[in-house]
Amino acid sequence: MREMLYKTSYNSGLNSFVVEKATTESTISIEIYKIKGDHKAEIGNIHFQNIGEEYVSPFLSWYNLIFCSNSYGPAPDYEYMNRAVQEGKKTAATIYMNAQSDEGKQLISALPLDCSALPYGENIIYVFHKGRLGDFFDFDRIKSLYEKHGVFSVDWRKVSELFQKDLSFFGDEKKCGFSLQSGGCRAEMIVTGLLLGYPIESTVALL
Repeated sequence: MREMLYKTSYNSGLNSFVVEKATTESTISIEIYKIKGDHKAEIGNIHFQNIGEEYVSPFLSWYNLIFCSNSYGPAPDYEYMNRAVQEGKKTAATIYMNAQSDEGKQLISALPLDCSALPYGENIIYVFHKGRLGDFFDFDRIKSLYEKHGVFSVDWRKVSELFQKDLSFFGDEKKCGFSLQSGGCRAEMIVTGLLLGYPIESTVALL
């Protein structure tokens, strides 16, 4: 079975993409295509085992992953990333602007009451929802799904501890012990994926 997840263009139509999901009895593939005129070129493909169920959350989406500036993202959709947290589409984001710039000050001053922000290094703002990671995600179900995918070498005690932390905790690299920009151990990568709104199946494929 094949279904289209996204068909989108931005930057005045210069970047046009199609994201499709191909499902068989044993595997699922997320296929990313760039469109130029009548030409459709595959630029990414994420494979994982089809275990018959997926973790669904309003804070996780393939859009968050594919149109972000990470190794999967073919071209970051900055306009989307700048407002995704505020619109309830992810729990946290690293936004590429200086907190002291006019643009940064405007973004911070316009945050809804359930969101906050912190400088993240010199030229990034960490925007996040108020509350603990565990307020937004079901730890037991996520752990179960990772194990069904065959991912076992994880310090789940550490993940559980991080689930009890306020999201502000992850905006301080020295305090939390890892960077949202570069990942870390498996437990930290799992938490980073949840914070930034990536489907757990994408982290399964990465691990």
